[in-house]
Amino acid sequence: MTETNSLDYFLFPHMTFSSNALENLCVFLPRLNILEIISRASIPKWAQERIYGHAILSEGELFSRIGGCIEGYRNFAKVHGGPGGVLGFLSHALDEIDEPRYRIQEELRGKFPPAKDSEEREIVQASVFLEMARELDEKELELKTGYDRMNTIEQEFRDILGIEDEESEQVETSLSSALAPDENGLLYMLAKRIESWFRMLSAGPVVNMPVFVAGFREVADETLDIVRTECERSGKDFSTAAYRLGPVPRLFGPAGGRLRTPLDAPGVSEVISSCRHGLNDFIRSAARDEEPEGKRGLLQSAFEELCRRCGTPQDARASLLITVVKNVSVAAIPGLPPLRLTGEAGDWPPVFLSVEAGRES
Repeated sequence: MTETNSLDYFLFPHMTFSSNALENLCVFLPRLNILEIISRASIPKWAQERIYGHAILSEGELFSRIGGCIEGYRNFAKVHGGPGGVLGFLSHALDEIDEPRYRIQEELRGKFPPAKDSEEREIVQASVFLEMARELDEKELELKTGYDRMNTIEQEFRDILGIEDEESEQVETSLSSALAPDENGLLYMLAKRIESWFRMLSAGPVVNMPVFVAGFREVADETLDIVRTECERSGKDFSTAAYRLGPVPRLFGPAGGRLRTPLDAPGVSEVISSCRHGLNDFIRSAARDEEPEGKRGLLQSAFEELCRRCGTPQDARASLLITVVKNVSVAAIPGLPPLRLTGEAGDWPPVFLSVEAGRES
């Protein structure tokens, strides 16, 4: 294990993300892992050396059984699902105290044997839920891609007509306001996603020290609320240290259009490498509470240099919010399933990294 690779960054708690969002993350992240259960992670060709699938289950009886359950729930929900579609149905079915009704029916028919123990049952339920969530997320992202394309065409039409944005309200031929997808779908049933995601990550060993990367600030907020609530309930101390870092350049903006040129310009790749190493160094210092401010200053200088070299405009910058949970080990986060850690990761604290578009430190 090298010093650079001793941190593992995980996309959390999603199992898919838009190509644009992934490219934004890969500008500054050393690498990124995406959880894989049944379906393999959809990784763009350009990201093969930066994004990796983190497989949880090896093919075998349990793997096949989960695949069959997923197909069964999908078909059953088409007939018996209510508000919220497939995921809404699963929320009700998997939260039932006793065996979910579909599982009872299938076991009576002899299609699926009962779970061997409670741990296996939890793995099956978490797997089914996350795979269904991934499918719905992919549909949401397809809609977003469509909106982005429509907005790009509309902007091209504005350019042809010579309509400036600030003039559009006074022009009778002005076009509609920018279309935007409802991103609430990607946050639907967030608490259940978080719990299920941790349950699956705990099904296999985590060798390196994990950092949980969220594309939405709400993900870290919800997770911290879960930990805080459980700490208060059990009488444990809860405290965090939060650090805002920036500016971070974005390759793509909300409308999907590329906002700046290129990472292969002379000198840019060296600055990117400095940013990635600097992020590793800062997170280690912050997690260990070893004078992180010095590392923070170096990292922010590297980010600013990257924005300068890329000519990144102010409205194409974002910030990172890194939150470290103190007095807690990532191996036993209150309110969440424990992780199986090996090596030096045993006393590593929970570290959450959120991306906040349009904000700088």
